[in-house]
Amino acid sequence: MHDVIVIGLGAMGSAAAWQMARRGADVLGLEQLAEGHGKGSSHGRTRVIRRIYSEGPVYMPLLTRAYALWGAMAAESGETFLVRTGGLDIAPENAPSLANAIACAEAEGIAHDVLNADSLRARWPEIRVPDGYAAVFAPDSGQLRSDPANCWMREAARAAGAELRFDTPVLGWRRTGDHITVETASGTERAKRLVIAAGAWAGTLLPDIDSALIVERQVVGWFAPSDETDLTRLPVFQVEPTDGRRYYVLPPLDGSGTKIGLYGHRGERGPHMRDGRAPDAEDEMLLRAGLDEWLPDANGPLETLQECRFTRTADDRFIIGNWPQDEAVTLLSPCSGHGYKFAPAIGEAAVQLALGETPVVDLSPFAVSRFL
Repeated sequence: MHDVIVIGLGAMGSAAAWQMARRGADVLGLEQLAEGHGKGSSHGRTRVIRRIYSEGPVYMPLLTRAYALWGAMAAESGETFLVRTGGLDIAPENAPSLANAIACAEAEGIAHDVLNADSLRARWPEIRVPDGYAAVFAPDSGQLRSDPANCWMREAARAAGAELRFDTPVLGWRRTGDHITVETASGTERAKRLVIAAGAWAGTLLPDIDSALIVERQVVGWFAPSDETDLTRLPVFQVEPTDGRRYYVLPPLDGSGTKIGLYGHRGERGPHMRDGRAPDAEDEMLLRAGLDEWLPDANGPLETLQECRFTRTADDRFIIGNWPQDEAVTLLSPCSGHGYKFAPAIGEAAVQLALGETPVVDLSPFAVSRFL
């Protein structure tokens, strides 16, 4: 019998498996799809990491811990996963998101600058900023090399003794006396504890919460520069126009073009989005519209479009915690499309919850009970 079975080996599950195994646990990781597949919500060349979080102060302790663990991963691996490019939150001057970002920075003593439209245009003329907009700049924000980081966490888990099985769908689980039984397409496994990090499929394993989880199709794109302009010096940025859209933009890194996404994209939501569908011309058009509006020099030839699945909660806040009906079951994610940057800290939290330790970060804002 295993100490822990982890269902789902995206970023959250891989981080949990790695840190569980490192603590000496007998870990079995199960993933329904191939290793490194592109049907989840944590794959891709790069992801944003923001040192100041406009989503609110409840995230700041978890974010601070994540930064420390990204640094520890770099020191151990010899690889640079976190590239500090600086980051901007851009919005109308009176936007609540800017007030939240400034409040977080001031409360936590994080280095930042508050810039008006003129200052923004002077510093980064490539970004097209209208009058009446402002921004908060955090020099420690940047990009994460997500695919290499995911790969390293899986390899570190294996090196610590974890067994990771791919192409192994989980059919269900149940409490059986003093242990948990997990049924897979290839047989039955038993463990003392269970960690569910199944993302868009979490609700299929926990039907009581399925109605609270919204699976959403998301598409991001990479575009080559339209001319010889050097965009590599730009910070990552997110921008919130007055119409409720929110674009996030990552400048070129490692030879790739500029990455852009539109949060919520086309509003395609529902259980059928677990299957998704290939990106199409309308997806590209929406992303090009964002580049044309905010960073026209990046609106060049398409390099690639990539689909992923966001699994959102009603308040867009994460779910991290033990299942109230069985304290031996821990739920990691869904993370509402903005959780990747927290992955090593969420994996650590899973270990602490599983071992009955007090987590180093207060997880009460992310408790599953608020949806039950």
